[in-house]
Amino acid sequence: MLTKPNVTRIDPEIKNSYSEQINFQVERELFRDSSLSVGYIHLRGLHLILSRNVNVPRFPASANVPNLGRPDPNFGNISRFESSGDSYYNALVVAFNKRASNWTNLRISYTLSKAIDDAGNFFFSSPQDNFNLRDDRGLSDNDQRHRLTLSGSLEAPRITDRANAFRRVVEGFQLSYIFSYASALPFNPLTGNDRNFDTNFNDRPVGRGRNTARGFDFASLDLRLSRKFRFSERLGLEAIAEGFNVLNRANFQVPNNTFGTGQTPLASFGRPTAASDSRQIQFGLRLSF
Repeated sequence: MLTKPNVTRIDPEIKNSYSEQINFQVERELFRDSSLSVGYIHLRGLHLILSRNVNVPRFPASANVPNLGRPDPNFGNISRFESSGDSYYNALVVAFNKRASNWTNLRISYTLSKAIDDAGNFFFSSPQDNFNLRDDRGLSDNDQRHRLTLSGSLEAPRITDRANAFRRVVEGFQLSYIFSYASALPFNPLTGNDRNFDTNFNDRPVGRGRNTARGFDFASLDLRLSRKFRFSERLGLEAIAEGFNVLNRANFQVPNNTFGTGQTPLASFGRPTAASDSRQIQFGLRLSF
């Protein structure tokens, strides 16, 4: 049987993507050196670009129908780029900020958000059902419900003639820290086969929506300890020790999204296929003159 060529087209009525955004924030001073802010963010994306096969087969290969019964018998798949997608993002952002005073400064920020769309984030994203985009409406690939960040530093102030022994020892030291936590991202469960015969292996199990499975959360603590030495007014040296993911937490990534074709998932479904970096420590010297 003669194979028909696959082609890619651009929708003649394609539109430029754009977004509509609302941002509202209130900030209040709590004490002399600290403040609290609360904000709301709404972001709507319109006319997002996606790829849709407008010449999908009507019958499987086993039916022995010419060109699998496609609407246009002269071609195979006709992938058309069009601006049919849209997205919604809503977030509550809370931040506490303590400005530098005495030994320390501190900032804590928390984001509660939800992102919904009907197109994946990768460029060649295509729907499961090429004639029902609504069926792919679900959580966005980057929907992260919770995100917490705590950062700051501890720095010993300059000593004076009356400084005690402890302050003389710690003078010049600075400890900086960043702790990050992010809840799990969603992922799309797939059967691993072409269930609807459209030649695209992006079919989900019956009854499962897009991005209805969750992967793994993320947490990491990074530290930086430094000590400054001053030899003269112009010559100085800073010794630095830095640690990344110092708690050596296993932050798994990229779950296996093959559910299988049965009613129950495969044993490997949802298992991690990659992980972020383990603990890393590095040392350095910085000379200033």
